[in-house]
Amino acid sequence: MTVHNIYHTGFVVENLDTALDFYTRVLGMAIEREPAFTETSWISEVVGYENVKMRQAYVGVGDGHSIELIEYIRPRGEARSDQHDRNRPGSAHAAMVVDHVPTWRKRLEAEGIEVYGPREERDLNYPWARYAIYFQDPDGNWLEMISRNPKPAGSTEN
Repeated sequence: MTVHNIYHTGFVVENLDTALDFYTRVLGMAIEREPAFTETSWISEVVGYENVKMRQAYVGVGDGHSIELIEYIRPRGEARSDQHDRNRPGSAHAAMVVDHVPTWRKRLEAEGIEVYGPREERDLNYPWARYAIYFQDPDGNWLEMISRNPKPAGSTEN
């Protein structure tokens, strides 16, 4: 038995169109799978709810790992009251390597997004982040952006 690759990370969103705007316009990702409704007994069995209806799309940067955005039409969920907490067991984030974290920080803050993380660069070798920030998408899903040195030849570290 072998895990072959990391296929996607799924985020539940309140409104798929709003989420797609954020991930494409603000973060510059591409839609890798167009929005579609899913309403089958199979998906109900997969997610463990009866009579599921969802709308979903995939976004990404073409590296083989996508972010799946899922809007549950039925059963409709409510926003979590602890969505701001990122230290609770079960909390998660998706991280991406970017060209220049300080430039991204300015862009996110110009969009009115609260950004966490130091403003100074660390002098560390790969695989450690030289810059890193945390922020949330419009639905409270946590994201991280890092800048780091290129991967050395022969390294198996991620």
